[in-house]
Amino acid sequence: MPFDCGNHPTRLGARLGPNAIREQSILTLELIEDAAPDPLEHLKVVDAGDVNFGSGGLAHIHTFYDRAERAMREILSKNCVPVTLGGDGAVALPQLRAVARKYPDLAVIHFDAHTDTYPLRGNDHYDNATPFTHAAKEGLIDLPASVHVGARAPVNAKASIEFTRDLGYRVLPWSEIAEIPSADAVAKIRENLEGKPIYLCFDMDFFDPSVAPGVATPTPGGPTAYHGLELLRGLAGLSIVACDINTVSPPYDQSGITAQLAATVVMEAINLIPR
Repeated sequence: MPFDCGNHPTRLGARLGPNAIREQSILTLELIEDAAPDPLEHLKVVDAGDVNFGSGGLAHIHTFYDRAERAMREILSKNCVPVTLGGDGAVALPQLRAVARKYPDLAVIHFDAHTDTYPLRGNDHYDNATPFTHAAKEGLIDLPASVHVGARAPVNAKASIEFTRDLGYRVLPWSEIAEIPSADAVAKIRENLEGKPIYLCFDMDFFDPSVAPGVATPTPGGPTAYHGLELLRGLAGLSIVACDINTVSPPYDQSGITAQLAATVVMEAINLIPR
């Protein structure tokens, strides 16, 4: 999903994220040779290419949404589990629309330093800050079961969390789970999710910028790679039916460590898919 809205004031480039993750994934493939279990031994994984939509930017967002939703519906019609690479946070909405058509009881687990559930500025306010606002208003997901994990953005954080909760979502700010045992944090995340079809959305700015600097909106004070991956692994046994990994911005990822970590998240997400 090589798309970004083009409205970030300083750090554009998330549209380049998918290929950067692909390039770094070779290192991740080498690392899983000793993993138990190796997901590639149990699942058939196919790179279906990119959603081709031409130009990026807000002027083209509805064209992108239409094409992305159609692509997702085609993949889902083949009884496959889509794992997509963004792109910025806007890529979640068309995917949610497609997945919700197949799974009406859909819930969301959203790892992110921001809730991406901000108030709308008019009916046509679609961007990377509002996908989960629209998802709520369109009735795409089970809000009380869905959870945003890791919110800590310093700008209007309290107001955005309150707005997100007022819509009906659960929110676990990073401050509430950062210093408790990972098993306890996982238990909080998993509340109300057992037996439900789940869309997993993982924004790479969930991690601290020390381990994931190449993102659109780096937000200090987040988890280490070890801690974040431990929380992700704690979702084992849930019914993951689709997931996206987004917001790698290669122009700000000079060493490639963010893309490599994103490739690791992809492999961990694939390992969560029910056999």
